Formats: sequence, C-alpha cells, structure tokens
Amino acid sequence: MDKIEILIKRDSAGNPIDLESMSLADSKAFSEILISLIKIVEFEKDLHLKIGVRKSSAVKSIIGPTDHMEIVYKKIEKASKSEVDRDNFYVKHLNKIREKAYQNEDFDITYTKKGNRISIKPLFTNQFKTTRNTQKGKGDFKIKFLNGTLTDCGGIKPNFHISVGESSFTIKCSPEEARMLGGKLYENINVCAWVKEENEKETYKLCDVYDEKEAELFFDLSDFFKLLKNKEGTEPFHFISDKLEDFYDNKDYDGAVKFIKPFIHESSLPVYLRTILVVSKGLKNVMPLTGLLNEVEGYLESKIGKVY
Repeated sequence: MDKIEILIKRDSAGNPIDLESMSLADSKAFSEILISLIKIVEFEKDLHLKIGVRKSSAVKSIIGPTDHMEIVYKKIEKASKSEVDRDNFYVKHLNKIREKAYQNEDFDITYTKKGNRISIKPLFTNQFKTTRNTQKGKGDFKIKFLNGTLTDCGGIKPNFHISVGESSFTIKCSPEEARMLGGKLYENINVCAWVKEENEKETYKLCDVYDEKEAELFFDLSDFFKLLKNKEGTEPFHFISDKLEDFYDNKDYDGAVKFIKPFIHESSLPVYLRTILVVSKGLKNVMPLTGLLNEVEGYLESKIGKVY
C-alpha cells in the first residue's frame, strides 16, 4: 500500500516529540492535522483510503492502493501549482495541514509510491490559493457506483433508498424504474447514479442497475470511473478507447452498452462523447448499440454543434 505521511519530529519548542507528554498547542496542532487528513479521506470515500497514526511518533498518514493514492498526490500537486482545475476542498485542508505543521521546528511530508519514498514538503512551501471556478470542468461529471441494500422505493416523486454500510443514499428514478426495483426490496443491489451538486449538497439520479450476472462488470466499471476522473490531456481518450475496444473485440455489445450508458448525461465532457463515437464508428447499426450511439451524438452536438 502507498501512503502520504506528515512527520512531526520536534515540537514548537524544538524538543523531540513525545506523544505521551505534549503541550496543549502541540496537541491541538496534531489533532487538526489529523482531522484534515480524515476530511480528505471522507471526501475521497470512493477510493477506500485509510488513516494511519504511528504510535511511537507524531506520524499521521493516508494509506491506499497505488492508483488511488496517485489521485490524492496529483490533487495536492495541482493545488501547490495553482492549476486552474485545482480542488478548493483540498486547498482548504492542505492550508490547515501546512499552518499546523509549520508551527513545529522540524517536520516532513512524504509520499511513498511502490516502496519509493520522496519528500513532498516543497509542495507546502507557499500557501495554497483557492480558485474561482466559473467554467464547467471535469468536476461536473460525477458518477457513483453503489453496492448496498434497497430499503425503500416509490413515492409521489419516485425515488429509492439504498443503504451502504452506515450511509444511506436517496436516488431519483422514473416510475418505471421504481416498479422494476420494487420487487428487490430489502435485497442487495448494484446501481450507478449520476451525481449533481445542489445547494452544496449532492443529489443522485439513477443511471443503471446491474443484476447478479453483471456483478463483476459493476465492480470493474466502478474502478474505471474512479480512475477516469484524474485523467488529463489526451489520457481520457486513450483510457476510454482502450476499454471500449476491449468490449468490441470480444463482441460483448451488452457490456459496451453498460460501459457507454454512464456517459450519456448533460454533464459528460465532449472528449468523452467524441471518443465513444470515434471508437464506435461503423457500429451504429449493431444491436443493441444503435439508439445508444445516437444519444451520444445528440449530447455531443448539444455541446459543440454538428458532429459530422
């Protein structure tokens, strides 16, 4: 497992850290750094990261698989470089970590990737700056994959509730979808939903449902979309095209439909939609792709104008 660690070696008075005997100021600094790390892990809950605290010294860490920790590191790097698509949530909590860490005489912040450990303290040299994001960016496209128990379904405004661990999600759906899901009440289900920010709160709308035979595909796509959100430049094109070509090479057109469906949304980026059309060229008359690819083209045209 890879990790990002904050190592406090000496306290604010310049003495070696002793966790069993800390001043109130140093204890509060230690606590606030830990709280900010916890907030980041909560924010990235889809990545299934963990928090580590080393008993023998003031070392706090975020721990996770290589691909998932790379996402966290890149967001720290973006914030440090004040890139236009930096995440203000990270900026807020990185500034708290920076402020409290610099109260101490001696500290370091490191990133361990596949056993190779480097200091990323230089990224924290200057204060992180928030950005006014007035343009739609890749952060607008969010899809969440949920594996949990269906606890309620229906209502005047159709929706259903899915319980995932200690969390519960309310997902909007159509009357037809509510009727279909109603027969699965109190059963374990796999669904994906589009996520929208409304008044600083996330709302969810059903995208797709996966039956028992599609469980492996569900978890595979869940991992894919977690990684897609951190792709930049030409990376999304290659990442999407490679995955879609695998479905087509295996003539798994039903799987391709499940893969394409999450992209058919008003928040989907043109590069995503264009990539699907490029890779799917010549397959418009192949069932069950026909109607789906027409929808992809329609959404792309609504964003950039006539495609062909």
